Amino acid sequence: TMLASLVLLLIGQVHSRPQRPHIIFHVIDDFGWDDPGFRNSYQIKTPTLNRFHEQGVTFDQYYVLPSCSPSRATFMSGRMPLHTGINNWIPNEAYGLPADETTLATLLGWQGYRCHAVGKWHLGFFKSEYTPTFRGFESFYGYYEGSEDYFLHTTGGGYDLHREGRPNCGVGCTQVAWDDAGEYSTNLFAAEAVRLIQAHNASEPLFQAWQGVHAPRQAPEQYVAPYQEQIQDEARRVFAGMVSAVDEGIGNITDALEAKGMLANSVVIVTTDNGGPVHECAGIGASNYPLRGGKCSIWEGGTRGTALLFAPSFLQQGFTWPGLMHAADWLPTLVEGVARFEIPRGATKPLDGFNLWHQLIGNLASPRIDLYYGIADASVGKHGPALRDAEGWKLILDWPPQPSQNQSNQTNQTNQKPGGNDQRPRLFNLNEDPGEHCEVEEQQR
Repeated sequence: TMLASLVLLLIGQVHSRPQRPHIIFHVIDDFGWDDPGFRNSYQIKTPTLNRFHEQGVTFDQYYVLPSCSPSRATFMSGRMPLHTGINNWIPNEAYGLPADETTLATLLGWQGYRCHAVGKWHLGFFKSEYTPTFRGFESFYGYYEGSEDYFLHTTGGGYDLHREGRPNCGVGCTQVAWDDAGEYSTNLFAAEAVRLIQAHNASEPLFQAWQGVHAPRQAPEQYVAPYQEQIQDEARRVFAGMVSAVDEGIGNITDALEAKGMLANSVVIVTTDNGGPVHECAGIGASNYPLRGGKCSIWEGGTRGTALLFAPSFLQQGFTWPGLMHAADWLPTLVEGVARFEIPRGATKPLDGFNLWHQLIGNLASPRIDLYYGIADASVGKHGPALRDAEGWKLILDWPPQPSQNQSNQTNQTNQKPGGNDQRPRLFNLNEDPGEHCEVEEQQR
């Protein structure tokens, strides 16, 4: 999959209330643990992410779901897949994030934030009511499906690039962006994000989203060429070019904020939506080293995510935050912590997340003592659920064996169900064994 980036930008001041921070939320699709330059000895050039790492918060114990739709549903609802029902990536079928889920964009919109989505959606499109401008966003430029050709913008035999310029922009309003065929989508989405910032009234809050490095493995030659001598593996080389294009886009958005005088009062988040795809789910050159497994699995390589927070007015220096955090924590953290809006009782279904804002900016201990991984994506054979606590103990449970098409071709241990045909619970000590190489023996439990 290609690196897809969701950027949420919240800008400004609501009437007479004190000015609220702008929020930029970049979701980089399929970004692996070892893919930012600051983790891979600068093999991949990511100067913008390196800056955020040096001057902001780098998350060390941050978890997402094994594939894209479950994480995106969790970001938007503050609720885990167990409660939204989105346990696997959404295929081209008649369902999506349930319409009765109150989204992050809706909550921010209630507080005067201007909400825009740019890039990948992948939360349902079988009815207009499931598309972004019916879920709290006032505009959308991007694609509905989980992936598409970066240049042709096609998927499943159809063209999937849309422009929707107002709330509730469905039939008779939505426009197919035919004129953008042939242009690299990462650049298109970054340019749209910059355009929105330049046109924005900086006294009002803004929420925005865009795409990054999901499959197919494609990048313009100018991004790949710098790695010709440095990276011999072709898949990794092209993937590095894709990452460079995303980093450049995030840098352009950051520069646009600064030029508009908004950066000093911005909170910028970068997060993956799952681990990099390596063995389990159509590897494209990503790496999760030294973690085991990748996208679609509930190994650490599929669920322990790369994330950064850059907030110049709130952070005096950069640090790595060791606290436990889950994707469900973003909604209460952004709404109640950053936007300072107490979510009214009954405004959402029961949330699974914590407001961690003060812990993040103060480098304080996380109140989260455990988290639920959910289940692996069905495409790799169902296994799970899994749990871990703040002390690093991880328990994986296996469902009864269910033969799948993938299992007949599995040759790598990281591409197998944790227990194979053995349904015993599996216990790991992540503090001593973050790569999940050695099960804790029963006599040690």
